[in-house]
Formats: sequence, structure tokens, C-alpha cells
Amino acid sequence: MRVRENSLLERIGYKHVTPTQRRIRSITTSSKSPRPRRTQAERTEETKAALIEAAVTVLHQQGYNAATTAVIADEAGVSRGSIIYHFSTRAQLMSEVITFVYEKERHHYQELAREGVDLTRLEAWPSILWEVFSQPSGMAVIEVLQASRSDPELAALVIPTQKSVEQASVDAIMGWIPGDAAHTKATVRLFVWAIRGLALSSVLSPDKAETEDAVSIFQRLIERSRSGRSTSVA
Repeated sequence: MRVRENSLLERIGYKHVTPTQRRIRSITTSSKSPRPRRTQAERTEETKAALIEAAVTVLHQQGYNAATTAVIADEAGVSRGSIIYHFSTRAQLMSEVITFVYEKERHHYQELAREGVDLTRLEAWPSILWEVFSQPSGMAVIEVLQASRSDPELAALVIPTQKSVEQASVDAIMGWIPGDAAHTKATVRLFVWAIRGLALSSVLSPDKAETEDAVSIFQRLIERSRSGRSTSVA
């Protein structure tokens, strides 16, 4: 299964070409069916969405230290003052990145359910979470969380946001998994952070296949544990 990287811009009807090309451009009209003029609110949302997606791209490709407001603005194809206008500070933008990525994850889980994937199987979740967290958006979140350890301004915004979205994510996953609530909650948190850690290791390891093997072993351990069989993973 591939994670569908549904662009927020595409969901609101705005089309872009590539991450490195200008994201904010005029909408051409057809002589047969002219498109209504966008409102100021729509243009504002498009610019904010472009900046958030540009931040995800830069965070994934270059890391947090390189994700300056100037680099992000250039990636989005907007003026550098746009970040300050729309987000006040770089830290505020990073906080919005956390929320944006959570929304993508939530939509992905819902899409899997619509496609008939059995989300009630606890042992299915390591591979599902790996699909999500190993994507550029998932790696962008890890970059921001790591940076918040040494940046008080960033931590003041990001930590409460991350805590809130993580709780919402855990609650959403628990909604699909039957069983004792307290035990399930602890299990889901274990899965989430174990897979986030493996996603981080895939950046440091030159062989991503090794990390994917680790995810598979993790999943097999869960399957064997739930079936009451030996915990051997051979």
C-alpha cells in the first residue's frame, strides 16, 4: 500500500507543479466556463497551505536548521514577508506543520478504512504507522520535535500542539481497536513512538530495507504474541 500524499492545495482546488516551482500563481480561466474570482480568504488559505507544504519539503530534504523563513518562502514561491504576515514567527509556522501533518495522517486512516483494510487488527498497525511516519511529512514532524528540545520559543508552541494532536491520533486509532481502553492506549503509544524511532533511524541508516525489516519483525512479534505462539521471529 502506498500512502497517498494528498496535497492540501489540491483538496481546496489549487494546483501546483513541483515543490520547487512557484506555488502561488494566477488561475487561468476558460473561455467556455470562466472560473469565479477567488476571494481574499481563499487566496490567504492557498498561501498558508503553500508555506506549510514548502516547510514540510525543506524540513524533510534539508533538516530543521536549514528550514529558514527565507528558504521556505523561496520553496513556496512567495515573498519572504509572507511567513511573518501569515504566521508571525517561524515557530508558529512549525506548530502549524504539526497540525497539518496530523490531518494528513487522520485522512489516511479513514481512507484505509474506506478501502476495506481491517483496522481492528492490532497487529496491522505497525506497518500502517510505518507507511505514514516514513513519508516526508512524518519525517518533517520528527525534525521539528527534535529541534524543540533546544529552542524554548519553538517548544512553547510545538510541545502543546504535539501533545494535543498525538492524543487525538491515539484516540482515533483506539476507536478502531477493540479491547480494554487503558491497555489499548498504552499499546498504541508504544507503536507510535517505536515506529517514529524507526523512521528516524531510516534517515541515519544507508539501507532503508534494514529498517523495513525491523518493522516486519516488530509486526511478527505482535502477531505471535496475540496468537500465543513462540516469540521466535525466524
